[in-house]
Amino acid sequence: MKTILIADDSASMRKLLETILLGEGYGVLTADDGRQALKLAFDNQIDAIVADEQMPGLTGTELFKILNTDPEKRSIPRIMISGHSEHEQATSELYDVFISKNLDLKEQLLAAIDKIL
Repeated sequence: MKTILIADDSASMRKLLETILLGEGYGVLTADDGRQALKLAFDNQIDAIVADEQMPGLTGTELFKILNTDPEKRSIPRIMISGHSEHEQATSELYDVFISKNLDLKEQLLAAIDKIL
């Protein structure tokens, strides 16, 4: 079973993402901020990370920058998620896929997971 780490400071968004992924047969770890996500990423074998761009402590961008400094963790596939659509146009070496928090979130998330795994 593939395990996906979800990092989002919104409890309702974490629950939604977790429910979607569990329903598709993935294992899920959740973090309510970037620092907790960083600890979980280093303490567990994870296959992908879904991180919110805007979180207290460490943003999704900061989390991914730190993971890039580790030879083992830099290859973990990553999805950046944000409610701010201006990030959508940005390309980044820090993540593989960007998705927006909108009405087709489930479809976007599952398509992104299929793409990176």
